[in-house]
Amino acid sequence: MLRPVCHKTDQYTDSQQALDDFGIAELLAKLSNYCEQQEQESLAALLISQLTQSIDAELIANYLSVVAQSQQIQLPRLITQKFSPSSVDLPNDFPNTAKTPRFLYGDKLHWIGCDTDWGIAIGRFYSFAPHLCCWTWCYLIWLSKDSPSAAWISADIAWEEDLEPLEAEPML
Repeated sequence: MLRPVCHKTDQYTDSQQALDDFGIAELLAKLSNYCEQQEQESLAALLISQLTQSIDAELIANYLSVVAQSQQIQLPRLITQKFSPSSVDLPNDFPNTAKTPRFLYGDKLHWIGCDTDWGIAIGRFYSFAPHLCCWTWCYLIWLSKDSPSAAWISADIAWEEDLEPLEAEPML
Protein backbone atom coordinates (compact mmCIF):
# COMPACT_ATOMS: atom_id res chain seq x y z
CA MET A 1 0.00 0.00 0.00
CA LEU A 2 1.33 3.43 -0.89
CA ARG A 3 2.13 5.74 1.94
CA PRO A 4 1.60 9.48 1.63
CA VAL A 5 4.71 11.44 0.79
CA CYS A 6 6.40 12.49 3.98
CA HIS A 7 7.99 15.93 4.24
CA LYS A 8 10.10 15.24 7.34
CA THR A 9 13.68 15.91 6.35
CA ASP A 10 15.15 16.15 9.84
CA GLN A 11 15.37 12.34 10.22
CA TYR A 12 16.76 11.49 6.79
CA THR A 13 18.89 13.03 4.12
CA ASP A 14 16.89 14.32 1.18
CA SER A 15 17.87 11.39 -1.03
CA GLN A 16 17.05 8.77 1.63
CA GLN A 17 13.73 10.52 2.27
CA ALA A 18 12.90 10.37 -1.45
CA LEU A 19 13.74 6.65 -1.53
CA ASP A 20 11.36 6.10 1.39
CA ASP A 21 8.60 8.38 0.08
CA PHE A 22 8.42 6.70 -3.32
CA GLY A 23 8.77 3.11 -2.14
CA ILE A 24 12.27 2.56 -3.56
CA ALA A 25 13.73 1.64 -0.16
CA GLU A 26 10.95 -0.94 0.32
CA LEU A 27 11.56 -2.34 -3.17
CA LEU A 28 15.30 -2.66 -2.46
CA ALA A 29 14.56 -4.34 0.88
CA LYS A 30 12.34 -6.93 -0.83
CA LEU A 31 14.93 -7.54 -3.53
CA SER A 32 17.56 -8.14 -0.82
CA ASN A 33 15.86 -11.50 -0.20
CA TYR A 34 16.88 -12.60 -3.69
CA CYS A 35 20.20 -10.99 -4.60
CA GLU A 36 23.23 -8.94 -3.54
CA GLN A 37 23.17 -5.14 -3.19
CA GLN A 38 24.66 -4.35 -6.61
CA GLU A 39 22.20 -6.74 -8.26
CA GLN A 40 19.35 -5.21 -6.21
CA GLU A 41 20.04 -1.75 -7.60
CA SER A 42 20.29 -3.00 -11.19
CA LEU A 43 17.14 -5.09 -10.82
CA ALA A 44 15.26 -2.19 -9.19
CA ALA A 45 16.28 0.10 -12.07
CA LEU A 46 15.13 -2.52 -14.58
CA LEU A 47 11.78 -3.02 -12.80
CA ILE A 48 11.15 0.73 -12.61
CA SER A 49 12.03 1.09 -16.30
CA GLN A 50 9.66 -1.76 -17.21
CA LEU A 51 6.88 -0.23 -15.12
CA THR A 52 7.39 3.15 -16.74
CA GLN A 53 7.17 1.61 -20.21
CA SER A 54 4.07 -0.41 -19.38
CA ILE A 55 1.98 2.37 -17.86
CA ASP A 56 -1.56 2.01 -19.13
CA ALA A 57 -2.86 5.40 -20.27
CA GLU A 58 -6.47 4.14 -20.30
CA LEU A 59 -6.16 2.93 -16.71
CA ILE A 60 -4.82 6.31 -15.59
CA ALA A 61 -7.53 8.17 -17.53
CA ASN A 62 -10.23 6.01 -15.92
CA TYR A 63 -8.74 6.60 -12.49
CA LEU A 64 -8.62 10.37 -13.01
CA SER A 65 -12.19 10.30 -14.27
CA VAL A 66 -13.31 8.48 -11.13
CA VAL A 67 -11.46 10.98 -8.95
CA ALA A 68 -13.03 13.87 -10.86
CA GLN A 69 -16.47 12.40 -10.16
CA SER A 70 -15.61 12.34 -6.43
CA GLN A 71 -15.95 8.58 -6.20
CA GLN A 72 -13.80 6.88 -3.60
CA ILE A 73 -11.24 4.49 -5.06
CA GLN A 74 -7.63 3.85 -4.15
CA LEU A 75 -4.92 3.78 -6.80
CA PRO A 76 -3.09 0.75 -5.34
CA ARG A 77 -6.31 -1.32 -5.46
CA LEU A 78 -7.00 -0.11 -8.97
CA ILE A 79 -3.52 -1.16 -10.14
CA THR A 80 -3.77 -4.51 -8.35
CA GLN A 81 -7.09 -5.20 -10.04
CA LYS A 82 -5.73 -4.24 -13.43
CA PHE A 83 -2.75 -6.60 -13.26
CA SER A 84 -4.15 -9.47 -11.22
CA PRO A 85 -7.84 -9.96 -12.00
CA SER A 86 -8.00 -13.04 -9.77
CA SER A 87 -7.69 -10.71 -6.77
CA VAL A 88 -11.02 -9.08 -7.64
CA ASP A 89 -13.67 -10.62 -5.42
CA LEU A 90 -17.42 -10.32 -5.59
CA PRO A 91 -18.50 -7.55 -3.20
CA ASN A 92 -19.09 -8.98 0.29
CA ASP A 93 -22.66 -7.77 0.53
CA PHE A 94 -23.72 -8.71 -3.00
CA PRO A 95 -26.52 -8.47 -4.13
CA ASN A 96 -27.44 -5.68 -1.70
CA THR A 97 -24.78 -3.31 -3.07
CA ALA A 98 -25.46 -4.03 -6.75
CA LYS A 99 -27.27 -1.23 -8.49
CA THR A 100 -30.57 -2.18 -10.07
CA PRO A 101 -30.05 -3.36 -13.65
CA ARG A 102 -31.06 -0.70 -16.15
CA PHE A 103 -32.39 -3.14 -18.75
CA LEU A 104 -34.81 -6.06 -18.53
CA TYR A 105 -34.98 -9.33 -20.45
CA GLY A 106 -36.65 -8.66 -23.78
CA ASP A 107 -35.51 -5.03 -24.05
CA LYS A 108 -34.40 -4.04 -27.55
CA LEU A 109 -30.93 -2.50 -27.25
CA HIS A 110 -28.08 -1.23 -29.38
CA TRP A 111 -24.54 -0.15 -28.71
CA ILE A 112 -24.23 3.58 -27.93
CA GLY A 113 -22.86 5.62 -30.80
CA CYS A 114 -22.97 2.64 -33.12
CA ASP A 115 -25.82 1.77 -35.43
CA THR A 116 -24.19 -1.42 -36.60
CA ASP A 117 -25.38 -3.97 -34.05
CA TRP A 118 -28.60 -4.34 -32.10
CA GLY A 119 -30.69 -7.04 -30.54
CA ILE A 120 -32.70 -8.23 -27.53
CA ALA A 121 -31.41 -8.65 -23.98
CA ILE A 122 -31.69 -12.35 -23.13
CA GLY A 123 -29.50 -12.41 -20.05
CA ARG A 124 -27.30 -10.42 -17.72
CA PHE A 125 -24.62 -11.01 -15.15
CA TYR A 126 -22.83 -8.94 -12.56
CA SER A 127 -19.11 -8.75 -13.25
CA PHE A 128 -15.99 -6.73 -12.59
CA ALA A 129 -15.40 -4.22 -15.40
CA PRO A 130 -11.64 -3.50 -15.50
CA HIS A 131 -12.10 -0.38 -17.63
CA LEU A 132 -14.42 1.06 -14.97
CA CYS A 133 -12.52 -0.39 -11.99
CA CYS A 134 -15.77 -1.55 -10.43
CA TRP A 135 -18.51 -4.17 -10.55
CA THR A 136 -21.39 -3.58 -12.96
CA TRP A 137 -23.97 -5.33 -15.13
CA CYS A 138 -23.07 -7.02 -18.39
CA TYR A 139 -25.78 -8.10 -20.81
CA LEU A 140 -26.12 -10.99 -23.22
CA ILE A 141 -27.66 -9.65 -26.42
CA TRP A 142 -29.31 -11.94 -28.98
CA LEU A 143 -28.50 -10.12 -32.20
CA SER A 144 -31.22 -9.23 -34.68
CA LYS A 145 -30.96 -11.25 -37.89
CA ASP A 146 -30.49 -7.88 -39.67
CA SER A 147 -27.60 -6.86 -37.41
CA PRO A 148 -24.33 -7.01 -39.41
CA SER A 149 -22.49 -9.17 -36.86
CA ALA A 150 -25.30 -11.75 -37.05
CA ALA A 151 -23.55 -13.07 -40.16
CA TRP A 152 -20.96 -14.76 -37.91
CA ILE A 153 -22.36 -14.72 -34.35
CA SER A 154 -25.81 -15.11 -32.80
CA ALA A 155 -25.20 -13.28 -29.53
CA ASP A 156 -22.76 -10.83 -28.00
CA ILE A 157 -22.16 -9.29 -24.59
CA ALA A 158 -21.93 -5.62 -23.65
CA TRP A 159 -21.46 -3.57 -20.50
CA GLU A 160 -24.50 -1.65 -19.34
CA GLU A 161 -22.74 1.67 -19.93
CA ASP A 162 -22.26 0.78 -23.61
CA LEU A 163 -25.94 0.09 -24.34
CA GLU A 164 -29.08 2.14 -24.83
CA PRO A 165 -32.67 1.33 -25.76
CA LEU A 166 -33.33 0.88 -29.45
CA GLU A 167 -36.09 3.21 -30.60
CA ALA A 168 -36.45 1.70 -34.08
CA GLU A 169 -34.37 -0.86 -35.96
CA PRO A 170 -31.75 0.89 -38.13
CA MET A 171 -32.30 0.95 -41.87
CA LEU A 172 -29.50 -0.79 -43.73
